[in-house]
Amino acid sequence: MASYQHFINQLAGVLAGLWYRLDSRHRRITLRNLEFAYGLELTPEARERLAREVFRHFVLFAWETLELLLAPLSHIRRKVIIVGQEHLAAALAQGRGAIAIVAHAGNWEYTGMGYGLQYGPVAVVGRELDHPLARWLARYLRERAGNRMIAKQRGLREIMRHLKQNHTVGIVIDQNTATQEGLLVDFFGHPARTTPVAALLARRGVPVVPSLSRRLPDGRHLVVIFPAIPMEKTGEAQADIKRHLELQSRAIEAWVRAEPSQWLWLHRRWKNQFPEIYEESRPKTEDRRPKTEN
Repeated sequence: MASYQHFINQLAGVLAGLWYRLDSRHRRITLRNLEFAYGLELTPEARERLAREVFRHFVLFAWETLELLLAPLSHIRRKVIIVGQEHLAAALAQGRGAIAIVAHAGNWEYTGMGYGLQYGPVAVVGRELDHPLARWLARYLRERAGNRMIAKQRGLREIMRHLKQNHTVGIVIDQNTATQEGLLVDFFGHPARTTPVAALLARRGVPVVPSLSRRLPDGRHLVVIFPAIPMEKTGEAQADIKRHLELQSRAIEAWVRAEPSQWLWLHRRWKNQFPEIYEESRPKTEDRRPKTEN
């Protein structure tokens, strides 16, 4: 097993190096995200090394996706280690269902399937892909182990149905959202547009637990389920929701900082507020100032 994983890691390094050279668009997005997020914490050389590791991570992710599609479910189950299940069990004991907030860290598809195999099905909110074959593959991937997929485009009613049945619903919250769909909260020191759905439900009494994953050096996958994020209710509903969302974002940032090579730096996380960082010609990091909204 160790020699097999070593071979896969070596092959992934070669393929990632080729991808990194050829894909100038995603290389540029990754490097600019890292520069924007870390500023002077990382030298240009360190950013370059980290960016290459990000590409290697997603080559491994692609290989592992083939495993999820083709490997025996018993093999997938053995490769996922789950820590903190008692926190989700405590949340579900309240009888209101639970929201598991998820990030694009580690192999979230692998750990989602592994969780379903070990502890029973969860409902996963995801965007339906445009191409029919890609849409079928994504749904098959997420439902192969008994999980259910909720189409993001019409998701709230389905989310509420699952919560009323005391199910767990997984929601990914670390992607940029449209202005009308998200709130601005801090992420790596800059405001980022973030979906407030989990925070809205938390104010209604639904427990929200961070559930975050990473790949281990031996090729297995670790998912850690944290205690539910407390909701402090005051007379100001909007302030309560934003405060809870900030705690969600803080939990994800801490996880990403611990293993930054396994997060989705290829995504334009700050494109709503700072589109200039993704342009061909843009100001240097130290010249940019956060935008504010009325």
